[in-house]
Amino acid sequence: MSEPTDPGFNPLLAPAAAPQRHLLHIAATVAADTGSWPIFQYVEAALDEVGHDAADVLASMPIVQGHGHLHYSWSRRGLITPSPEVPIALTIAGLAQLPEFADTVDAFVRVVAELGIRRLNASYDPHAVVEVVVHGPDLLRALGIEDVPLMNLLPELLQSEPATWHGGQGTEGNEWVYKPAAFIRQYRDVRTAEEYLDRVFAWIAPVVAPPEPTLPSPLGLAAAFDYLNVVWRLRFGKQLVHLPGAERTTRLAFDAQTPEEFDNRLSALVEMIKGLAVPGDAGGPSQRLQTFLRLHLEDDAMARVDHAASTLHAVTQVRNAGQHVDASARAARALAKLGLEYPLRQPVSDWRRIQTKVIEALDAIRDEIRLPQPSSQGS
Repeated sequence: MSEPTDPGFNPLLAPAAAPQRHLLHIAATVAADTGSWPIFQYVEAALDEVGHDAADVLASMPIVQGHGHLHYSWSRRGLITPSPEVPIALTIAGLAQLPEFADTVDAFVRVVAELGIRRLNASYDPHAVVEVVVHGPDLLRALGIEDVPLMNLLPELLQSEPATWHGGQGTEGNEWVYKPAAFIRQYRDVRTAEEYLDRVFAWIAPVVAPPEPTLPSPLGLAAAFDYLNVVWRLRFGKQLVHLPGAERTTRLAFDAQTPEEFDNRLSALVEMIKGLAVPGDAGGPSQRLQTFLRLHLEDDAMARVDHAASTLHAVTQVRNAGQHVDASARAARALAKLGLEYPLRQPVSDWRRIQTKVIEALDAIRDEIRLPQPSSQGS
């Protein structure tokens, strides 16, 4: 069994179903072969041959909706069925679903990062506005991507992607040029399609943090572990919680005033979670919780257990991301699950929210595994 699905997961990164992938492949292949996107009538006819309705397939694709008319999906489409002559153009999110176009996606991400660097490093004048101009063919040659499929459509991609549609385009002589806006600087360190699409998702549909939680007691987290342990021992006859040490356990009762203290508290909490003695030897503690309890609980009880396990898993992911520089995308999704924004900036409120979420998760598991009360006997 895989780890629980994170509700904060970026829908743009969800794997495409077979009909969706078929449509994406048709559009990308035609564009690579002919230099332009196929019209809807052509795509519709191609999907008809294999028993799929093109309009239904387009409508089934995930869409990230922002304020007003702002939206982004795997194809650059409106919210209605296209007319027969409308081109079915893909976004980078759509191309990222096709392994055969991985080089194209990687090349675009490199272009975005380079544009961000050039905008940041341009020479600015304290008394005059400086227009940053990047010559497209020179950029392609500098990055060594002139022969990558669909790079002939790069001007169109730049105009249509959220990261770059703020910039301007034009021509100088016989060359196309791109004029990056200040917005592009936040993409200067992007390295992968996943990172790029996570930032697009976060910009279009940002997570709104709930109000700062108030803990009922500084001992609430320790008490939640303790209460769960008692009920687990009564139900299964074994100890569930093993303390990592008095000093480290005591950290859970204190607030986190600085980022260093936040990391300190989070490390102690994750040690507690990883130390849960759940039977089984496959996967992490949250996965073992689900596997083991599924043998003992009804499906309606498992719905709460699965949600609680996903919370514990998200907390572990946040801590792991702090130790591995390549885990930022996973951290962003895990924080969204916990109702927090990436990157963390408020150690006091961030730590309190994590405490509250973990207490809720532990209490939910405890509620579902508690021994049933004896039924009263009639006289």
